[in-house]
Amino acid sequence: MAKKKKDSRLALVVGINPDNFKLSDRRLMKPVCHQQFENGQLTGSMLVQEIDSVTLSRSRNATYFLPNNIALLLSTSKKALESAKEIYQGCLTSQNVEVDLEKLDGDRKAGMNEISSKVCDYLEHIQTAIVFGYTTLEAFVNLSIPDHYEYTTTKNSKGITETYDKKAIERWLTLKTKINNILVKIYGTPRADSQVWWGHFSNLENYRNDIIHQKTIDSTEFYKVYFKSSIFEICESPEKVIQFFHDCHAKQDRTNPIWPWLKGAKDLPINRSYNSQHFEVVGNMYEGIRKKL
Repeated sequence: MAKKKKDSRLALVVGINPDNFKLSDRRLMKPVCHQQFENGQLTGSMLVQEIDSVTLSRSRNATYFLPNNIALLLSTSKKALESAKEIYQGCLTSQNVEVDLEKLDGDRKAGMNEISSKVCDYLEHIQTAIVFGYTTLEAFVNLSIPDHYEYTTTKNSKGITETYDKKAIERWLTLKTKINNILVKIYGTPRADSQVWWGHFSNLENYRNDIIHQKTIDSTEFYKVYFKSSIFEICESPEKVIQFFHDCHAKQDRTNPIWPWLKGAKDLPINRSYNSQHFEVVGNMYEGIRKKL
């Protein structure tokens, strides 16, 4: 085990060569590859993955690799969406299952109860996918903005401008504005609103707002859009948004520790200015932490 000097965070050396690293769980933070160069030649390399621990009781602790919160949120959304798809394909749109009251055989009341339960399960999963998918993007965008970043915009036709710092951006600007006006500059990408996924993302935002800011408590009319097959592409848009910024960023040979594991992406964050003086060994996996922090 190792930790950075003047830093209480612990990490485990999990390898040397990034190409040989084997992913165990997509919800974890990526290890960082620290490389040391002398005269332009690679002289040392190690993969360091952060760990954390929590006290469960007086005699019990749990130690684990640090989760990636963006990945956790995205995983929750994707699992819910897969469950919704199973109900949609296996029940609601299957020719082998009757869901029309007028065509039900036998005890129609019992049949209605079963159909209604399936519909409620479906709606739960879809709403979970929507809310957690949108929250994934909020977390991704806010974490992508550097601490001292400022965004200046023209307020009206008189040319009055407003400048937002990171906290003001997080609190006052819409997610659409953050993605299309700020993230494209941070990551150096083409306009976001010209991408094929933009319309699906816009719908996702509308559906999320309908859930969070319900005006009429007894109105369920907004549920109806969930039964259109396009709902699945809409719920898949968060990963496509992140993938877009990741791919554009990767082309510049730049990486970011906040990136979750994405489909087809194997790149790891690389620190090419490693200095062994910045780290100290405090233990190992088998003997534990030898040095008191």
